[in-house]
Amino acid sequence: MHTGEHAIGRLLPPPVEVDPGVAPSSPPDRDFDAEPGGIVTRDSLTAEASTDRARIWRRRLGFASVIAVYLGLGVLANLPSWTGGVTHTMQCGGCGDSGQEVWFLGWAAHALTHLQDPLRTAWINYPWGVDLADNTSMPLAGIIGTPITLLFGPVATFNVLFSLAFAGSASAAFLLLRRFTTWMPAAFVGGLLYGFSPYMVGQGEGHLFLLLVPVPPLILLLMHETVVRQRWRWWLAGLALGLLMIVQLGWSAELLACTVTVALIGVVVLAIARPRLVRARFGYAFKAIALGFVVLAPFALWFAVVTRTGPEHLSGPVHPVALLAGLSTDLGGIVVPSVNQHFSLGLAQTGTSFLGLTEAHHPPIVDPAENGSYIGIPILLLLLVGLYRFRRDGLVLFSILMAALALVLSMGSHLHVWGHDTGVPLPFDVFTKLPFVESEVASRYCLFMWLFIAMAVGAILDRARASTNSGRGRHRQGGPRRRGPLPLMAVLALLGIVSLVPGWPYNIGQVYTPSALVRPTVDTGPVGSTLLTYPLARGAHNLPMVWQALDGFAYRMPAGEAAVANAHEGDMEGAFNSCWSDPHESVPRRILVAPARGAFLRWQVRTVVIPLSHSINPLCAVRFVQEVLGRPPAIERGAAVWTDVHA
Repeated sequence: MHTGEHAIGRLLPPPVEVDPGVAPSSPPDRDFDAEPGGIVTRDSLTAEASTDRARIWRRRLGFASVIAVYLGLGVLANLPSWTGGVTHTMQCGGCGDSGQEVWFLGWAAHALTHLQDPLRTAWINYPWGVDLADNTSMPLAGIIGTPITLLFGPVATFNVLFSLAFAGSASAAFLLLRRFTTWMPAAFVGGLLYGFSPYMVGQGEGHLFLLLVPVPPLILLLMHETVVRQRWRWWLAGLALGLLMIVQLGWSAELLACTVTVALIGVVVLAIARPRLVRARFGYAFKAIALGFVVLAPFALWFAVVTRTGPEHLSGPVHPVALLAGLSTDLGGIVVPSVNQHFSLGLAQTGTSFLGLTEAHHPPIVDPAENGSYIGIPILLLLLVGLYRFRRDGLVLFSILMAALALVLSMGSHLHVWGHDTGVPLPFDVFTKLPFVESEVASRYCLFMWLFIAMAVGAILDRARASTNSGRGRHRQGGPRRRGPLPLMAVLALLGIVSLVPGWPYNIGQVYTPSALVRPTVDTGPVGSTLLTYPLARGAHNLPMVWQALDGFAYRMPAGEAAVANAHEGDMEGAFNSCWSDPHESVPRRILVAPARGAFLRWQVRTVVIPLSHSINPLCAVRFVQEVLGRPPAIERGAAVWTDVHA
């Protein structure tokens, strides 16, 4: 390496004179060992082939074992849902964000099978509708899960994808590390750290769209192929890159934007480290990356257009930037565990309090799901010792530098230390002023911090083993005995894994569905008629959305948990909320009766179902609807039911 080039450049192979548009020829077949006298016998060839076959099968068995372990841990993450009934047991019993995501999965399957737009709907917030491109609707996940949804329902789809998200993400990181390591256990540890990191464990509180992250490691693998190795045809690399970006867009547009940002930073780092070699590969890389974005463009344009033109679309950020400001990594969070870890050392409350939604004149609303910053002292020591021991290794340097940069991005607009805003500005502040990325949550860049930590740990363990084996070889040849670094690195890695053991199990519960809304449902009129339930689906009370999805979208609903420009909240919703929030409320104020009748007309309500159990103050709601409609309900399967409201 010539003077002035950094060790990071060791990621790049020596320059070769090749036509970028033509794949290099395959490496020459290796020579077989000859028998004494230089004669290669049939027996020696047979033995060599048998050894190769055994080596291949051992590698395949090892790979299958790694995937099986990841899959087993993924099932363990959601074990109560599998043992309690995968079709009706899930996160929080379907409340909050997890219930909303069940609806998203069900809607994507319904849209696919009924040839409807997966990004626009009027089946909730009827008659105004919802722009699903403004929401975390993950349409591709719902489309992929359609067979499960049709056979077993959207709750089962959620549970299957939930477990596969952990296993698939870990497997993708393992595949990435297999390119850069020769020791499979090193790649296994790296995959484990990425797929079951504090980021993943935190987002497992119900953010499925943020758990489906096998794409970032695969995009990093392709970027290495595109910018560094360049052994594929350029158009093949570009096509694969474009398809992966489409997949990530279909799961989470926000994480696609984050992935592109981090990939760009990585290219800049390499260009600074090895400008000559990067320039030599520029033609191939430019064509491949440009093709990738050309492949992505129609789908990204579709999302962008719907985002700006869909029903009740937002004209600004999905959430106020000030509200999200507290969802950024606190510097103390890298050594202080939260409730997401099993071993919290009595500091769980402190670590958990570091992240929270900030509202004016109110204390922050703590959100442990977004806290993925905990690294722990053992992993930090491993990175520091590995950085010193292998300071000339390009992959180790690059990975640790990129992990540090991702950590800085996760810290948001200002540096926070132990719960205090220091006022020191940070680069993320620029993102809060850019269109389409203004709603990014800074703490979610911890995903990429963990991706590069996984790469660094895998590389360090792999290099430590190679160094230890090399020392043993020199000792056998009569050289001095030197203890290799592998035992120390392995102990630190093991302690690090133990310190990151998740604080499972999650809050898993049965999904309560009123008997009156289990197929066959009460008479809701023609398919697509509006059904009103209690509570009205909104915010944390979104269980009626799960009922609608489980019922195969046999009816439309007013309201619904979704980001919209105008929620059209009115007196009818106010009346129901007064019943729900005050168990002692007998009946809402009579002044709300006339406006509620107007809401019934706007919503075109055909059926009303008020469950009489597993609810808060349902008789209050029954009395109010009885007064609005002027007639008592029928009692069907444990619910107060009014049919033919506008017959």
